[in-house]
Amino acid sequence: MSTQPIAAAKPTVTGQVQTDFSVEVKYGVLVGLSGDAAAGGQAWDQAVRVAVDYINRTMQQDGYSDQLKATLVDSQDSEGNPQRGVEAAQKLVSIDNVNVVVGDLFSSVTSAVAPSVIIPNNVLEFTGGTNPSLTQLNPAGGPTLVWQPVAADDLQGRVLAKLMGDAFGTKATVNVGVRNDAYGTGLSDVFKNAWIAQGGTIGKVVTYNPTQPTFDTEALQLVDGNPDAWLFTDFCQTFAKLVGPLQRTGKWDGARTWGSDALTNCGTAVPDAAIPGMRSVQANASAGSSFAEYQKLFEANAQTGVTFSAFTAEAFDSVFIAYLAAIAARSSDPVAMSAKIAEITNPPGQDYTFLQLNDATQALLAGQQIHFNGASGPLNFTPGGRVTATAYDVWQVAPDKSAAIAQTVNFTP
Repeated sequence: MSTQPIAAAKPTVTGQVQTDFSVEVKYGVLVGLSGDAAAGGQAWDQAVRVAVDYINRTMQQDGYSDQLKATLVDSQDSEGNPQRGVEAAQKLVSIDNVNVVVGDLFSSVTSAVAPSVIIPNNVLEFTGGTNPSLTQLNPAGGPTLVWQPVAADDLQGRVLAKLMGDAFGTKATVNVGVRNDAYGTGLSDVFKNAWIAQGGTIGKVVTYNPTQPTFDTEALQLVDGNPDAWLFTDFCQTFAKLVGPLQRTGKWDGARTWGSDALTNCGTAVPDAAIPGMRSVQANASAGSSFAEYQKLFEANAQTGVTFSAFTAEAFDSVFIAYLAAIAARSSDPVAMSAKIAEITNPPGQDYTFLQLNDATQALLAGQQIHFNGASGPLNFTPGGRVTATAYDVWQVAPDKSAAIAQTVNFTP
């Protein structure tokens, strides 16, 4: 960990508002720290650590450290596996007694963890999973415990259909490669429905398991019928195993291939998955006015060797959302915190970013409404747990396997 001190927000409100209660929010990280998406998982974990450290340093500077605290109790490796994720979540909840779980990036892990651990124990979870069914796991009439700070795939799938229609024509034929889990199948289903609805044809849909030993059969199926384009809903590590077999067919063109958000910027950690000309889409996670300052904070204080990624702003924001909700509720009870999340992430309250944490804290202590704006954007959570992103970045891989944003598009559902 870097020893460079974290720059905390300077108080700008005259006269500190005193607190007559104490709150300690206990966090646990659940994410794949090894296996598929390990690089992203490690960055997600570091974003939480940076946020917790920032909160505590700010509270110490402003004289609130005895009453208002954030604690990262532990980070558990789900390995991207649902069964292992449940075991890890049980440790965080039953042994560590966390109030908030930040993760997992895998929708399949969240789908397993939420009904078996999170909801029965009334704990908050801020998932990085994008499957649109995740917030539907919240019990009808009960508190919203599963929150989704990332745009769900029912938007991403439609965005992919629109952009691929612009690129290849709305009547084009697309073959789809699908990772066999909640993320891959859920997103591909949304894309298929949107593609057909706008007049396109789905040629082949080829589903494969990430752990299977070979992919030659699937590669031949994916190039069958000479499609106009391809879409893959997958992670970099698994897609890299497909690249060789696809190239050996002599019929696959990476420049006519699009990927889902998890295939963005693969070249950093998995160069074999970075195919020049290939494009992918990702919800814009850098729309917040404080994003640039968040990136600086991360790069100055995250563990050496962990690469910054824009999507980690969602983990970073989640820490602040839960913390401010606890202050608003005057309690670290997750059910009480849940009731405040939509209120503090929407107008009409005064706008604050993490850079004005002291001011936001004092406003809440004074009984005022706030609108916390994340590094990722304005948030605007619905009471049911979803945030809606309307801006998406189109990434394209360069000849040197690096990737950059080629365009940003606004999408109106």
